Amino acid sequence: MVLDNLNTHTNDAAKNWLEANAQVSFHYTPTHASWVNLIEAFFSILTRQGLQQAVHRSVRDLERFLKDFIAQYNKRCGPFEWTKSPEKLRRIIQLTENRQLKISVT
Repeated sequence: MVLDNLNTHTNDAAKNWLEANAQVSFHYTPTHASWVNLIEAFFSILTRQGLQQAVHRSVRDLERFLKDFIAQYNKRCGPFEWTKSPEKLRRIIQLTENRQLKISVT
């Protein structure tokens, strides 16, 4: 499983689940690299194209909206395409790691 570094993915419950499911391994995306996690890209689209303009008066209304949005989105969507080369992505990750080290030292 590919996960971000959210604390719920690294807590005791997650560790216990992982121990009980030995056929699964967790691989974490780099911290501050939400662009690597494609669900984050979809959530950004959902927010900009749907949720920012919407008002929902009930959970049922929100659920209906989300199901409709996803159905409509699936009709027009295409594959995500990376716009940065692997070298550029590695450089961004390295800069992020360097920044985190610098912050943790101070």
